[in-house]
Formats: sequence, structure tokens, C-alpha cells
Amino acid sequence: MADWSPVDLLPALWVGALGASLAWALRRWYDPVPARVLGVFAVALLILLGPVLCGGGILLPLDTLRGQVPFQRVEPTEPQGNLLQGDLIQLVTPSLAAVRGAWSEGRWPLWNRQAGAGMPLLADPQAQALQPLVLLGYPFPLARAAGVVAALRVLLALIFGFLWIRRQGLGEAPALAGALAFGFGGFLLLWLGWPLANSAALLPLVLYAVARCDDAAGRRDALLLALGTLALLLGGHPETIAYALGMAALFLLDLLRRRPRGLRWALARRAGLAMAIAGMVAAPLLLPAIEYLPKTMRAVRMAAGDRGAAAGVPVGNRAAQTYLPLAAPNAFGDSRVAAYWGLVNSNEDASGFVGTAALLAALLAARARRRFAQERLALGIAAVCLLLIAPLPGGPSLASHRLLLPLSLCLAYLAACTLERFQRGEIRRWPLLIAAAGLGAIIVWGYLAHPDPTDPERLAILRFGWLRWQLRFLGLATLLLAGTASWRRRSGRSLAVAGVAAAILAELLLLHRPANPPMPRQMPLPVNGPIAFLQWKLGQNPHRGPGYRMAALDRDFPPNLATLYGLTDARIYNPMAPQAYVARLAPILAGWQGEAPELGAPGHPLYSRLGVRYLLASPDARLPPPLERVFADADGSVWEHPGARPRLYVDAGPRIGRIAIPRSEDTWLTAEVGLNRPRRLASVVYQDGGWRVLVNGEARPPEREPGVFLSAELPAGESRVDVLYRPAGFLWGCVIAALGLAAGAALLMSVPRPSPHPNFGRTI
Repeated sequence: MADWSPVDLLPALWVGALGASLAWALRRWYDPVPARVLGVFAVALLILLGPVLCGGGILLPLDTLRGQVPFQRVEPTEPQGNLLQGDLIQLVTPSLAAVRGAWSEGRWPLWNRQAGAGMPLLADPQAQALQPLVLLGYPFPLARAAGVVAALRVLLALIFGFLWIRRQGLGEAPALAGALAFGFGGFLLLWLGWPLANSAALLPLVLYAVARCDDAAGRRDALLLALGTLALLLGGHPETIAYALGMAALFLLDLLRRRPRGLRWALARRAGLAMAIAGMVAAPLLLPAIEYLPKTMRAVRMAAGDRGAAAGVPVGNRAAQTYLPLAAPNAFGDSRVAAYWGLVNSNEDASGFVGTAALLAALLAARARRRFAQERLALGIAAVCLLLIAPLPGGPSLASHRLLLPLSLCLAYLAACTLERFQRGEIRRWPLLIAAAGLGAIIVWGYLAHPDPTDPERLAILRFGWLRWQLRFLGLATLLLAGTASWRRRSGRSLAVAGVAAAILAELLLLHRPANPPMPRQMPLPVNGPIAFLQWKLGQNPHRGPGYRMAALDRDFPPNLATLYGLTDARIYNPMAPQAYVARLAPILAGWQGEAPELGAPGHPLYSRLGVRYLLASPDARLPPPLERVFADADGSVWEHPGARPRLYVDAGPRIGRIAIPRSEDTWLTAEVGLNRPRRLASVVYQDGGWRVLVNGEARPPEREPGVFLSAELPAGESRVDVLYRPAGFLWGCVIAALGLAAGAALLMSVPRPSPHPNFGRTI
């Protein structure tokens, strides 16, 4: 840390200030979080993300770029990046950069011109254009903001997880254990940098707000529910948002069922109006997304039945690969070190792990005699989730592993319920010992009976090491809970439960802290010879000129990275990529790496039609004519295609007409055209239905050519052509949002009632 400076403390100070403000607001208007609990959360968060918040580290997997042109000479880092987190630098961060660029220029983030032929940006959930947690990271540069947003996600899950469990009638120590099991569990920490972590962080907030609406029945509680639901709707991952809203709806229905008949309508009206207003305010993002999502590559693949099933794997083996990681997360290796023989990868399969001690306590909740508030509902939700992820004989499971989000929260709550019973002295040693023995047997079987089928000794140190660690934590939790029977005082039993909470935290930090390794500050996005050349040629006037693109062959220069360098790439790596454009790439596709296209056939004329002026290739590449090498060094070579099309063009020779493009912004293009006879305006801009064409201020019907790109008929003579973009549903979404804000102000804000006049009712 020789280059450390006090500036590196700013992320920690910012997160601390936001956390302190939240704690003050909760104490002032809602339920307080004890200072000792906040201290535990702060210490645990510093252990998890201290190098990022205080030491200048960067929570982006920049190290994963090594080995690909033009990054083959980048030096490795210590610790090395997580191989599973390539999406964070190749998919998530470029979308965030596009949104930041739009906001910084005072524009709505409507369109991403730097991906392929362009694609909707506001309608792309992964861009998280209006997500509050992401917006709170804007005071910092993009690379440093990743750590700030990650810390806020964990902190939010911890605080509101604790408050929600306390609202269910549980004590401080059990609630702390449950909050730690969920906040540092696999789902949040393994997916910490992805948009679906927003759903995990915000779900406890929504549940707490629902519980507050049931108990306190104040406007402030409805306001909290509206804000929490709004933040959840803007989370960026539709599937987990649906699961989180479904879980909140089930808890609300259960509250309504348990209330007296005469009081149900008040709760339903209060909570329903709050959530409906949140949906109305989110309409400017939701309506364009609903319109666009059916046109995406992911939607088409899912409609075709492509769910990533493990073909050829027996159902029994798939069942073990599905359920075993919930108890033994490293039984099938670890994808972070590129050795995993489980169902999908260690993030997908092991994200439901909440700690050995928490799992033991959750198992004991199945046979409890006395239930706490909504404990039976949590048991039912957990059982349904386990059933839905079960593999089917003829194909994949009924639902994806994203159901591990509600499952993990239910397991954490069930564990807290069991610990509360132990704290109250309602314990039996024999059920505890039997459950511990059974769980220990599952863990031992998981690690010993599932070596790598291709190399049994591979990762043996990891597997056997984690077998020992989990048995230690299991034994420690069993001893603490079994010993509470001999303690007469409740304070002693509370201390034992606090010890279990400490064991849960220690195990989860030991397991999940390496999943998010910090990169050193000395490793920003590298700019070498080929990239500098492309920036010089293509990035000088971003809002003027023809708007040419670049591309790379095979797996070189992964798609979307161009956005981080101010360049435009003809490729798109995004499940939300428009399927029509993806299908248009078929003649030059060499293959797929997951959902990332790999291009080939460098001499194909389609490159010219897509506006690709430069191709990036390996240093020793030899490409066919008409491509001409214009730059080469040890990092890569750049080849120019002289016939590339601009963003807007007219197929007209010098005797027929001319076209100039003085404006080429993301959502507004202007062309000055002079034609001797009517011609067609063509483009390399993807038409999703939101582009509009004005000729001399008059609207012209836009068309698609050939089924993908924007085009329109132009008259003869001098014309000014304006091409404007507005997403389908955006205008109506703004109207609905305005109505929602007005309704919220009218229904949720407290208005003082005027006192009656002193002479009111008197008889003169």
C-alpha cells in the first residue's frame, strides 16, 4: 500500500454516511437498529470489502481480460480475478457506462448506439438506468463505483433483513443470525456485481414495509412500501423481481388472512395502493421494457425451449447436482478456479447456501411445535422452491435456480425462528443431535463421493479442506445449541445464539470473500497500440461524422468492451440483444461463446453493410482483400474496410445527389440531403419501432430494410432529414408516472387537518 492516499477512504466514508443516515431515519420514523448490531454489520462489511472501500482496490474483474487480443501481454494480478465474473466487465459495466454517458450529457438514456446497430438502453433491464443503488454510486468514477454499489447492496440486505425478522416477533440475537445468513449468503455475494443482486438486497426492505403496514398502519409505512417496491421494480433482472414480488404478495395475503375480517380491507387498500403507485412511477421504464423484451435473443431462445438443460446426465445425478450444493457448496469444485463438474457453475448451483449452522437450524424448524409469525408460510415457500428446481426426467427443471433467492431468505428466517426457540429454552437435545448427525452425513457424502469424474484428485485439497471446515462449524453450532439446555438464564442462552451468529458469519466470509477479489488500482482498462489507433480514427467526434464501427474476429477484444473506450462495436454480447439483428449476422458468424457472437469471414460484404470500417485481429493475421492493414504491433493488428457504410446514407452517385450528416447523436441524427430525384434513405440503425423520420419538419412513415434497419423514402430537392428516437410506451409511461406521483402525494403524504372554528356549532 505504498501508493495509498487519504482519497482512498472516500468510498468508505460515503457508504458510512449513507448507512448512518439510514440508521437515523429508521430510528426517527420506523424501528431502530441497535448500535451493537450496526457495529457488527460495519465490521463484517469492512472484512468483506475493506480493500475496495478503504484501500483503493477496484471491484471489477479486469484480470479476466488477459489472454485475448489485444490484452495478451497484460500482467497477471494478485489475487487473480474471478473467472466467473467476466460478464461484469464485458456486459454489465458497458451498459452502466452508456447510461452514465447519457445522464452526463443531460439526456434520457434511451438508446445505446455503441452496441451493434444500436439497441434500446432504457428498455434493457441490465442497464439499470434508474436503479437507486446504482445512482448512489455516481459520485465516484465507474470503476470505483462498483465497490460502493456492492457495499450498499450488502448493507441494505443486512439492515432490513434484521428489521424484518425482528418485526416477526423474534429477539435480537436470532434476528442478527438470520440477517447475517441471508446478507452474506451465496445468492447475494456470489451475484454481488450483477443486477439480480438488487432484488436480493431490496426484498427484505419490501417485506419489512409490508409488516409495518400491518402493524403501525401509518402513511409513512405505506410510503416506505411504495419506495421499496419502486426500487425493486427498477432492479434490472425481471425474473428475480417477479420472484421477489411474488414472495412479498404471499406474505401480504397471509397477513390479510390472519387479520380480523373488518380490518382486512384497510391493510389491503393501504398496501395495494402503495405498490400500485410504485408500479405507476416505474412505468417509463416498465412499458418500453415490456414492449421490447419479446424481440430479444433471450426471449426467442426461451420460446424455443433452450433452457440450458444438462443433456445426457441421468436424473439421479442431476438431482444430486441440484440439491447437494445447498449443503456442501464446494462438493463439485469451484468455477472460480476453472474446475467445476456440477450442473451449471458454482454461482448458479451454490447460491442457496446460507451457512452450515443456519441450515442446521432451518432443518430443526420443520418439526417445531409452536410457530412464529408466518413461519409456516416460509416453510411452504421453501418446499415449493425445492420442488420447482427438481430435475425432470425428460428435460430441465420447472424453474431456474433464481428461485434460490426466496429459498435462501426463507432458510435464513427459519434458522432465526429455531434460534429464538433455543433462546427461550424450548429445546430438545435429541432432535438437535439427530439433525446434526444427518446433516453431517450429507456433507461427508457430498465431498467424498463426488470427485471429478475425469481426474479424481483434481481440487482434492479444496474439497477435503471444506469438508473439515464445515464439520467444524457444524460441531461448534451443535455444542453451542446443545449447551443452552443447562443454562438457566436467558442471557446465557442469548450469548450462545450470538455465538451461532458469529459462526455463521465466519463461515460465510471464509467461503464467499474470495468470490469478489479486488483488483489493484494500477490495473485500469489498458490502452495499447491497436486500441489507441481505433480511438484516434473512430472516437474524435462522437456526435458528428459518419459513425463508423469496428469489430474483432473470433474471441478477440470481447464484445461491448468498445463502449468503455468510446468506440462502437458491430457485435453485441447481451441476452437482451435484438434477435432480428442477431439473425442478420448469420453470414459472418463463426460460432457462439455462450451468448457472445464470434465473427469470421472477414472478406464478406456484410461487414460493409454493417458500417464496419476497422477489424481488429491478431498481430500475425492475414486478411483477404479489400481489407488493408493500417496498423500492427505486438498487441494486435487493425485492418480497414474502405467500403463501410455510415449510419445514414443514400445510394446515390455524385450526379444524382449528396448527403451530409452534421449531427449524429444517440437519439437524434440530422442529414442534409440534395437529390435530383426521389431516393431511399438507408441506414445501419436497428429499427425497433421507436425511430421516427422528419423531412423538413414533416413526419414520414419509417420502414425497415431488410427487416432490420431503418429506412425511409426521400423526395427530390434539398431536404433536412431528422431521425429521432423515442421508445414505444415511453410517453405514456411518463404520463402514468406523473399520475402516480400525484396520487402518491395525495394519498401517502400527511396533510394536517384544520381545527374547527371556536364558534362552530354555536347558536346565536
